[in-house]
Amino acid sequence: MKKVKHNIYSALFLHVLLAFLLLHLSRYVFYILNASHFSNLNFHDWINIIKGGIKFDVAAVLYTNLIYILLQIIPTKFRYTKSYRKSSRIVYLVFNGLMLAFSAIDMIYFGFTLRRSTWMIFSEFSHDQNIVGIIFRAIFDFWYIIPIYLLFLIPLVLIYNSIERRIQEPIRLSYHKITNGIFLFLIPLLIVGGVRGDFKYTTRPITMSNAGEYVKNPAFIPLVLNTPFCMFRTIQQEFYSKDSFFKPEQIEHIYSPLQQVSTTQPFKYDNVVIIILESFGRESVRFYNKELDGGKYKGYTPFLDSLLEEGHAFKHSFSNGRKSIDALPSVLMGIPAGELPFVLTPYVSNKTESLPAILKDHGYNTSFFHGAPNGSMGFKALVNLIGIDHYYGKDEYDHDDDFDGTWGIWDEPFFQYFAHTVNEFKEPFMTTIFSVSSHEPFEVPSAYRGRFPKGDHPLREAIGYTDMSLRKFFDTAKKMPWFNHTLFIITGDHASISYQPEYKTALGEMTVPVLFYHPTDSSLKKTDDKIVQQIDIMPTVLSYLHYDKPFVSFGRDVLSDDSDHFAVNYHNGFQLFQDQFMLQMNGSKPSALYDYGSDPLLKYNLLFKMPLLVDSMNKTVKAFMQQYHNRLIDDDLLAK
Repeated sequence: MKKVKHNIYSALFLHVLLAFLLLHLSRYVFYILNASHFSNLNFHDWINIIKGGIKFDVAAVLYTNLIYILLQIIPTKFRYTKSYRKSSRIVYLVFNGLMLAFSAIDMIYFGFTLRRSTWMIFSEFSHDQNIVGIIFRAIFDFWYIIPIYLLFLIPLVLIYNSIERRIQEPIRLSYHKITNGIFLFLIPLLIVGGVRGDFKYTTRPITMSNAGEYVKNPAFIPLVLNTPFCMFRTIQQEFYSKDSFFKPEQIEHIYSPLQQVSTTQPFKYDNVVIIILESFGRESVRFYNKELDGGKYKGYTPFLDSLLEEGHAFKHSFSNGRKSIDALPSVLMGIPAGELPFVLTPYVSNKTESLPAILKDHGYNTSFFHGAPNGSMGFKALVNLIGIDHYYGKDEYDHDDDFDGTWGIWDEPFFQYFAHTVNEFKEPFMTTIFSVSSHEPFEVPSAYRGRFPKGDHPLREAIGYTDMSLRKFFDTAKKMPWFNHTLFIITGDHASISYQPEYKTALGEMTVPVLFYHPTDSSLKKTDDKIVQQIDIMPTVLSYLHYDKPFVSFGRDVLSDDSDHFAVNYHNGFQLFQDQFMLQMNGSKPSALYDYGSDPLLKYNLLFKMPLLVDSMNKTVKAFMQQYHNRLIDDDLLAK
């Protein structure tokens, strides 16, 4: 059978079509590997996802192949020379190979962030000195992504070469000149339409937010998007724009982050110790899961369970982000992550208030401990911005025999280093430690292998090890003179990989422990039905210490019964938790309402059954969004 010959334009079309088909197919592999995060998908959902996905795939492929396309439509005979074709081949395979590589990597990384990766991923890890080791370790642990990538890369190369070999130079150059002119006009027009999403004159190029048009549940947005598109659209990141849901004189009465503790008592100079535990979602903690497995669930944190029984704990506690870099602004500044991590926006340089800075003004020694290589996650830069005087990392620890080989110093020795270093501080002090060992690849020191329950995932063993490290820290601290007049706050930075169905929802994926514990204050021994979130920590600590000046924090004092307690976080759209209800937003529109108290699996959407509640919660979350976006843009994060 005679092989079909191609002119340069038909070959161009087939090459771009090939890239599109491979990218589109990667969506289904992405889904298969992450299916547990997309429950209750039906046939109609898939039709809309595919419809929107095609639009985003077309745009991504056009962005990726823009240089290649331009090389093919330049009206010159030189396009047919051997050297030109070879150069074009390199451009095509490199750019499309990278496109498919980013898609493959996100098939794994999505399970940790629950968002499609953006260009900001390079900023997130730019400060990690051991980035090469981290990458190689990830390749070792998730080796199967290599053959998956090759299943896409090999067809890309083979089919490209097959099409390329059939290109022949036109014989009748007069006709070819006319063809050149037509395609020189037509192809750029098609490109413009492709990246815009349609050919309407008023349409702007589609952005990530347009994916919300194709889903009813914001959790499905990552299936509509693709990673290369998200990377391209965030190279020059368009940050927030102002909201105008309410007039300025209205919004302060609905929700305001400007607050002041009402107290007549003198300031209490207790020490403050904040412990942020890596990947400690509530799923691993028995205290929150006593009903699981018919009451037989043992969990993996016996010591943290005991502390939760002895301190002020909350049945409904949430994180304000899904990444480690989201935790510090939330916990120490009362600023949550929105659509973007706060530290990766230009607003990180705003004039802000923070718990360390406020306490520093009251004579507190301020410090931060993180066993990773100094500068990891950009933490050192942030703590410097928010008034923390002393940073203690792997360099200060200065004993590499305790380095885990990937992320930092093992938790057990570093927590002991933390205790003994703090013991040398002049009181009062405010200090924070961020653990590292319960991080992927979820290993424990060789001496402890097999000692902790492995459960359904290696994460559980690592959490058991960190829980033991926490117990040994408290055993050491109890013997020190500062212990009995210290307020301890313990929380997780974010939830991680989930197994139980209750924790694979937009509710469960945002849950972490939040505990206030004081060894000698019996008033803090209670379990509370209030909703609490990480951004509540700053105002709650200030209230506990009787700080009486105004400050800005997006959280609330959870020790007070005077304020309305709710939680807001971003999970492919803002969502509000209030009483036993959860309202999800698709952009600026409510998309779902769940009674998570009686429906923890979020199966029954009550959006159209409870209109008055939807209106009330919609008003609250929009006021929160407007205050958040507008105050960041206006650099309005200080109390006037």
